[in-house]
Amino acid sequence: MPSHKRDSIKLNYGSEGKALNYHEAVNEARTQSPVYKVWSSTVMLLPFLGTVFLLWYIKGASIDVVYSDYIRLINSYLPDTLARESFMVPDILTRIPVTYLIRWFNVTFLSYSVDFDRVLGILGVLLMMISVNLYIRRTRLNVFSVLALMAVGFSLNKWELLLNGSGYPHFLSYGLFFYNYYILERVFTGTKKKYDDVLLTVLPYIALLVSGPYIVQYCAALITAAFYMLMIKNRNVDRSRIPIYVITTAIPVLMFLWSNSMARYEYAGAADVTLMEVLTEQTGFTVHFILNGFASEVMDGSCLESMLGLGAIDYSEIYLTGALVVATYLIAFILFFRKGIYRKTVFPLILMVSGLSSHALVFLSRYIFLTEIYAWQSRYSLQYMPGVLGLIMIYGLLFTDWYEKYLIYRHKEKRLEPGSRKRRRSNPGILSLVSLFFALAIPVLFIAGTLVTNRVEINNMPYRKIYFESIREAALNADDYTDDELNAIFEYNHGANKVRHAISVLQDNKLNVFSGR
Repeated sequence: MPSHKRDSIKLNYGSEGKALNYHEAVNEARTQSPVYKVWSSTVMLLPFLGTVFLLWYIKGASIDVVYSDYIRLINSYLPDTLARESFMVPDILTRIPVTYLIRWFNVTFLSYSVDFDRVLGILGVLLMMISVNLYIRRTRLNVFSVLALMAVGFSLNKWELLLNGSGYPHFLSYGLFFYNYYILERVFTGTKKKYDDVLLTVLPYIALLVSGPYIVQYCAALITAAFYMLMIKNRNVDRSRIPIYVITTAIPVLMFLWSNSMARYEYAGAADVTLMEVLTEQTGFTVHFILNGFASEVMDGSCLESMLGLGAIDYSEIYLTGALVVATYLIAFILFFRKGIYRKTVFPLILMVSGLSSHALVFLSRYIFLTEIYAWQSRYSLQYMPGVLGLIMIYGLLFTDWYEKYLIYRHKEKRLEPGSRKRRRSNPGILSLVSLFFALAIPVLFIAGTLVTNRVEINNMPYRKIYFESIREAALNADDYTDDELNAIFEYNHGANKVRHAISVLQDNKLNVFSGR
């Protein structure tokens, strides 16, 4: 509905015969508008359109061939995918137990298809964005905020995980995380369903089988949210259940940490340096690493590297971008509480806590390489994404609040006599307009960054497919390649003998590129 029509709204009663104030009348007119109903229906289709877009990208940028982490998986679990000894290991929870069954199905019925794993990854993205979409329908976000949420959710900044099918558990786990966060939103707002309390106690244990190391930031976000609800004394929440939420969330993460302590990881190129040494002696590296990570939320790391190579930007501009993103987070936190949004919703706050904790976890796991650009690698875009989505939601809610206050101001101004002293005394409408512009600039910024990222990645599609064709050629003719060539082509730096062994397993069992031969 055009703003000039909203200004003149004089509804006294809503669709249910209930007396309305001006604020409620604006919302009533908005929801009854035919344009709104069409838009609401369109929003429901957006996650599925985004899914089609990712499927199109996968088809155009890859072929069905193993590489990278698949070499380790093949050597560890094939051909007998359900071998007893692969289960009887103390670090079983770090190996993501659900993948055993999925791997068995893939090998048995699909000859170990990487494309199958890639589709599972896209399914995880769809599940995430369905939860986001359900939240959108509960709130009154503007068009730009909705488009920004969908753009970020289906952005190609996650191209590395999307193409490397072995990353599908991470997408599926985030789909579960978002659903859990959304259930917590229902509990927080007093709209919980019959089995929501049961789901909140069960889902962390399901996550233990699906999420691997990502369970740490997931459980940290849930526990933080539980204490948050206790602290603000939300009347919709049964306070006696909060200890149950905390305990049932803490147990799975403690189980994972115990299992993780038994694991042995291979790191190629790691420096012999402690965290304290990095924090105290290499402060510049720490700051730059963190700023690079936040800058990559606006534009993909591969885009940043390309622009650096062309001389279009330099590192100082990237650091500045990262600092501005950090500032938007700080402002969002402040306004979330100052404007009273914290009483109405918790979903965006949980997402922001999840995304920000991921920045810390990425640093803690990668500082040993002393390479600051690791922070903007595509593989971490999924981990950062919840924070961006939460940020956009909060500014979207602020925009709605400020816009309605502006309409109310305009409505009251029209009722004053011309030249009224009250009118001349102040003009809060100007401040509202500035606030609206600021709140609208945030989603527009992320939409623009996503469009640039997607354009660059779509241009890279044919080259990525050529690269996968070279992997396929190398797999079919491994004896014609040197060890160094195999290491480089398959992106596996733990010994060419392991690459050759993995290829022989596939060949002997007629799997993947050797199926049907």
